[in-house]
Amino acid sequence: MRKLFLILLTLSASTLFIQGCYYDVEEELYGVPSCDTTAVTYSGIVAPMLTNNGCLSCHSSPATNGGGNVLDNYNSIKQLVDNGVFVSGADRMPPTAPILSDCNIQQLQSWVDAGALNN
Repeated sequence: MRKLFLILLTLSASTLFIQGCYYDVEEELYGVPSCDTTAVTYSGIVAPMLTNNGCLSCHSSPATNGGGNVLDNYNSIKQLVDNGVFVSGADRMPPTAPILSDCNIQQLQSWVDAGALNN
């Protein structure tokens, strides 16, 4: 009788332990975060993104670093947009730090697709 009790106790404890061990998947718990690309403006999204992600440490005037691509003012960025190299022509950036997120790239592309306005 005692042996049967120990077996049932072991099985019960094992079942509880196994059910309690799982890996939470953040996307399943909280959903996939949305990326708002509907109202991307130069002054509200693009310029702060370039500043906050360290882009200007290489890509600012005078154009001595960053392959000559200046990103610290609208006119220089607009010229890159017009030449088709602002988003699609860029290499992995920044080369020695975490790259821009997929959402950031989508926002930049949305701004370019909307005409890259100085707004």
